[in-house]
Amino acid sequence: MIDPELIPPEVWSPTKVRELNEMLARLEARKIDRIVMPEPESGFRASNVIRTYCQAHLRRCLVLVQSAYDSFFYENGLVSLICIRSIYETVANFLDFESKLQRLIFAGEMNAIFEFAKRRTHATRVQSLIDEHGVSVKATNILTQIEKMAKLRGSIMKEYDFLSEHTHPNGFGGVLFFADLKTESASDTAIFCDGGPDPKADLQWILVGIDLLQYFEQALDRIDAQLPGLSAKGAAEAPKT
Repeated sequence: MIDPELIPPEVWSPTKVRELNEMLARLEARKIDRIVMPEPESGFRASNVIRTYCQAHLRRCLVLVQSAYDSFFYENGLVSLICIRSIYETVANFLDFESKLQRLIFAGEMNAIFEFAKRRTHATRVQSLIDEHGVSVKATNILTQIEKMAKLRGSIMKEYDFLSEHTHPNGFGGVLFFADLKTESASDTAIFCDGGPDPKADLQWILVGIDLLQYFEQALDRIDAQLPGLSAKGAAEAPKT
């Protein structure tokens, strides 16, 4: 997906570009088009509810990556940074999901696993929906999930704060991305550019965001490793009627 010819070696090495493309190819290959929730014979649903959650987040990651990369080459670097910030949030959310799911699988309470996966599937910050369905569907604040990633990536908050400054209509995203206000001419002229003040830096951020998907892929692997055993346990505990 990433054309090596378009990536200057000082931005990202050819070896690392190849590794990113290999990871993206692995993730793309994991996409499936259909999941039937009840498993044959047992009718167990939890494993496939979890798979559905994973598939949706897989697609979200790949759509954001494609959008960030394509937008950059149309001189929409700010849109790229917005997409990369969303990748940070998506990965943080998914790692939080995986961590809590693993604890429930270890505890072995099948109904709790199913209810957790179902609640996370319908998680929301819309108060009217929370009032209707209960506080259990209230989505966790994304900053809490980002902060948890500091154990894996010490610089995560610094990176996320930088992206947030550019994706909010504050100075960096609202004015300084487009307008050069450092001119020293007598007329104090503001010079505008759609592509931003430092396109190479924006391109590097895109690649950093794509590289963050390594944590998503690892979490996906850990979940996939648990699902066959979960399905077997669900089948064993299914009513024999």
